[in-house]
Amino acid sequence: MTAEQPYYPRPVPPAMTSPAPTNGMSVAALVLGILGIAPLAVIFGHLAARDIRNNPPQSGYGMAIAGLVLGYVVLAVWAMVFVFFLVVMIGASTIPTA
Repeated sequence: MTAEQPYYPRPVPPAMTSPAPTNGMSVAALVLGILGIAPLAVIFGHLAARDIRNNPPQSGYGMAIAGLVLGYVVLAVWAMVFVFFLVVMIGASTIPTA
């Protein structure tokens, strides 16, 4: 008399899920921030961050924040350059000419 082996079903592998789609505006914000096109980088970064917060299955929040940071840094540099040239021009115009 042989003991019958119990039947164990074959384990099912986990289902493959597709990754969350990346928000296109976050990619645009990052690229524009790298290129130094600050106003558009800031605009796209804010729009992408808001869109990703309101639509959780999307990814790219880090790229949106990186685009924002780069955009604001470039804007700050532009502002410092503008103030520098403004001070130089005002200083140059007050030098007495002989």
